Amino acid sequence: MVPPTRAAALLALLVAASSALACGPEAPRPAASERERVLGPFLSAHWRIPAGPQGPRPSGTSEAVATLQPAICGACHPEQYADWRGSLHAQAASPGLLGQLIEGDLSRPQSHRVCMSCHAPLDEQQLWDSDLRPNARFDSELRAHGLLCAGCHVRSHRFFGPPRRDDAPTPPDPPPHGGFETRPEYHESRFCAECHQFFDDPGPTSADGAGGSKPIQNTYFEWLASPQAAEGRQCQDCHMPDRRHLWRGIHDPEMVRAAVDVDLLADDLGGETLRASLLLTSRDVGHAFPTYVTPRVFVSIHQEDAERHEIEGTRVAATIGREVDLSTGTEIFDTRIAPGQSVKLDYSEARVERAASLVGRVTVDPDFHYRGVFSYLDGSLRDPQARALNREAGLQISDSAYVLAEIRRPLPAAR
Repeated sequence: MVPPTRAAALLALLVAASSALACGPEAPRPAASERERVLGPFLSAHWRIPAGPQGPRPSGTSEAVATLQPAICGACHPEQYADWRGSLHAQAASPGLLGQLIEGDLSRPQSHRVCMSCHAPLDEQQLWDSDLRPNARFDSELRAHGLLCAGCHVRSHRFFGPPRRDDAPTPPDPPPHGGFETRPEYHESRFCAECHQFFDDPGPTSADGAGGSKPIQNTYFEWLASPQAAEGRQCQDCHMPDRRHLWRGIHDPEMVRAAVDVDLLADDLGGETLRASLLLTSRDVGHAFPTYVTPRVFVSIHQEDAERHEIEGTRVAATIGREVDLSTGTEIFDTRIAPGQSVKLDYSEARVERAASLVGRVTVDPDFHYRGVFSYLDGSLRDPQARALNREAGLQISDSAYVLAEIRRPLPAAR
């Protein structure tokens, strides 16, 4: 059987109904030629994940620091710790993931490790070791922290980070963990590529066979082709401004509103047929909008009455996103917006007599695909703990959709 790659395991995570994933030994690493060309020597080694065990604590290092607990890091880095606690990175080992690791394809040791390699990348967070045996170093509390501080900054009890800022306070002497090694890669987009670019994933083919294929996770190469990359702007400039550890993204309405423009263009609102268009422009998103297969963006135009009730039968709508049929390995559609580009929804419909306004609306559902996954699993999982975690995950995303923009154009009095 073919051993699962990270992409293959993630496909099972996204669509639990897919049961054709083969099993085998530890998943192979991506092709060295592409991955190492992009990452370079330091990151190629740094992101060999799951990371190897930390090993014996070096002399002079406190036992508290050696625990790798984020709260210990927060004692000296309180702002970063506070940011991280509210981030999706801190929730990477989420109930929706952990529930799927108990039962089914992803409960197999090798698939388990593939998923956790990004969601909780330290050896001490792995239930299974590299030989696919129960991991004697496994720490369930550490795993619960997901992508924690040490996941990016610690390897074999060696600490790494970006060059110190000019205005940084003077560190204690001696520093609690012997200082750290500065690396410029922490300021570069390629630092994020190991988990946000599937180097080993050819991706599904387009439904008509004419569109070629692209990885399920293709964010780094989307950025590489963007105007932002041409300007020298890195992932960190938008997602970690001023070195904040928030990693805000599509779940954050204000983050999206700062990068996307919406306008309702009224071509003709005075006649019996209303003509308008809703224009959505990806002005400052440095990758496809949305970049991944889980979110959906819904655009629509409809007529409403004087009480602001939508008039049935007047809605025109479209979906922005990427749909993949994993059972056939086929891309159904990809209507995402490239950086700097726009999509336009045209409206040409008869005016209803009681219509008072024409409304354009953009709704973002960051967790659209997971809603389907968790709904499916709710009826298929048998393990009580898996079912409980799955239902908890469904509740966590129950209100994550939001209206990004709503524009209302009053209609002139009907003639």
